[in-house]
Amino acid sequence: MSATPRFSVSEITTFRQTFEEDLATYREAGAQGIGVWEFKIEGVEDAPAKLRDSGLAATTCIPGTLSIYPVPFPGPDDPEERTQELCAAIERFAAFEPAVVLCLAGQPGETPEAEARRVIVDGLRRAAKVAGEHGIVLGLEPLHRELYGHWTTTTDVPQALDLIAEVDEPALRLLYDVYHLWDTDGILELTRRHARELAPSVHISDRRAETRNDFDRALPGEGIIDLPAIFGALDEGGFEGWFDLEIFSDDGSFTDLDFDDSLWKEDAVEVVRRARAGFLRAWEARRAPS
Repeated sequence: MSATPRFSVSEITTFRQTFEEDLATYREAGAQGIGVWEFKIEGVEDAPAKLRDSGLAATTCIPGTLSIYPVPFPGPDDPEERTQELCAAIERFAAFEPAVVLCLAGQPGETPEAEARRVIVDGLRRAAKVAGEHGIVLGLEPLHRELYGHWTTTTDVPQALDLIAEVDEPALRLLYDVYHLWDTDGILELTRRHARELAPSVHISDRRAETRNDFDRALPGEGIIDLPAIFGALDEGGFEGWFDLEIFSDDGSFTDLDFDDSLWKEDAVEVVRRARAGFLRAWEARRAPS
């Protein structure tokens, strides 16, 4: 990878802004890409053209319905309806020429395990076929086993790779999120070993020493994650994709907790500049796994 990696910003990081404001903010703050969220482009005329005019590239795009089984976001409960909406979102994102469209397995609740697995595999296979028809990577993201185990059945790299192998569609790859994977067993070696197989955009953030809820992340370099070790493993393994900043920082929008120090309340340009600077410091300090 080049000495200066490609940095983008997922639009949830600047939750209160519009799509057009995000384009301007990210360019001003030095980003090269944008992770488009579907809810941000609702009602926006010529959004793909506005993206092209901005000079930014679409990195990790996030559908409104992003999983086969439900997650704690608004959306239908029925897996068939959810799969159809996920496929429709992939079709919609095709005009943005994204690096990857994110998806999750979701949480089947009390559905018998064998039936849930069949439904998840079938749904992901259908979505991956649609992505492949458009030359798009569909990225399956494992979520943190403790913080988000109630969101999904897939919480680590081996589980995700097993599911991807069962789906057996070339468009489906593992979407690596530092926040969710940093403290799983053997993560540095797993990261190095599978770096070339990953979806071409990695989600980055940091974790507070005391995480107050599911939506309480820190900017790179301002938390407890050993980012230089993870970046070193990615680099050593040959990862050559994007690094996409994804920050949830609750201001009462997602739960009844309104954090006084929510990053969503701060100046967006300064937040992104600070995040980019922290990311680049960690990148420069990267080290190969021992």
